Amino acid sequence: MKLTRIFSLSSFIALMTFNALAFASEAENTAQLGADGFSVEMNDPRYTKLKTYLVEMKDGVLTPAELVVPEKTKFRLVVRNLGNKPAEFESNQLRQEKVLFMNAETTLVIIPLDAGTYDYFDDFAPTTHGKIVVKAKD
Repeated sequence: MKLTRIFSLSSFIALMTFNALAFASEAENTAQLGADGFSVEMNDPRYTKLKTYLVEMKDGVLTPAELVVPEKTKFRLVVRNLGNKPAEFESNQLRQEKVLFMNAETTLVIIPLDAGTYDYFDDFAPTTHGKIVVKAKD
């Protein structure tokens, strides 16, 4: 019984360490634009079928504050809460809402959007706002 608990605890610690390293390496790509003028996609082997973008929430700060994505393209949004308190990703325009506890991650599949601007925010930090800019492909 003790051996099982020790194994479970060590597995949990290893997983949390791996996640922390993955979060740190992905943070570099979140606010950059590629040569095509769109936000740089998240590079994660788990997400290969759809364009995937990362939004990080940390104690009232959204990174990036602006995502630029192509119009009429279905994409995945990975939302991570790196903060010390719960956060809630919410977008009335996209009809999406997810509560994330500390160090939690969720994914949202966003249907193809028309060109325009779509707001998102942390509902637990009312002054925190971001936006998804959807623009035409050149």
